[in-house]
Amino acid sequence: MSGKRILVVDDEEIVRYSLKNILVSRGFEVEAVSSAEEALTLLFEKSFHLVLTDLLLEGMGGLDLLENIKVISPRTLVVVITGYGSLKTAVAALRLGVYDYLIKPCDENELVLRVHRALEMQTYGMEQKRLQELAAIAKTAVTLSDRINTPLNIILGNIEILQLNPEMESNTKVQETLSVMEAQIFAIKKVMEKLAGLTNAETKRYPVLRDYEIIDLTSEEASD
Repeated sequence: MSGKRILVVDDEEIVRYSLKNILVSRGFEVEAVSSAEEALTLLFEKSFHLVLTDLLLEGMGGLDLLENIKVISPRTLVVVITGYGSLKTAVAALRLGVYDYLIKPCDENELVLRVHRALEMQTYGMEQKRLQELAAIAKTAVTLSDRINTPLNIILGNIEILQLNPEMESNTKVQETLSVMEAQIFAIKKVMEKLAGLTNAETKRYPVLRDYEIIDLTSEEASD
């Protein structure tokens, strides 16, 4: 979980820095602020994987902070930790999309366990979304491949006819142009074949593909 960024929000200095030190010692990148207003400023400036916040804060309250996080950074998970646990606040927080709810004082190991669990579920959710997107791309590519291959094959057939035309065979410039056109059409067909073959199974087999927003389908390595 190293490299995961967590934002701690608590108006009690001792609690704030205690939580920060616990999480930093476990390999997380942590920033700590004393108010919801400061938290929102940071969320506008940078991204966090998880926000760990008290519900009772001076100024803007924790529930208002949760509503703003949903708008500013909808993928950021929120874990609430408060000394004033009640069914009413717990239900309100859960309705706003809070992943987990802890009561102060919280055991250190329990806190770390809950944070790890939240981040693991976040990673799993993002991976599932990525696989769904790739599946949609693959289905679309199969349809496009069927639609595109027919006219491409017609063009290739006409190119071949022109290449074998006695009047064209001796024209070097025309032959070179036809060869370039032919090569480009085969390149397009090859890319379409690779894109159509980009299935969920292939993505799972080659996890490195998941780390790129754009997959280079034109390189030879893409089909290895």
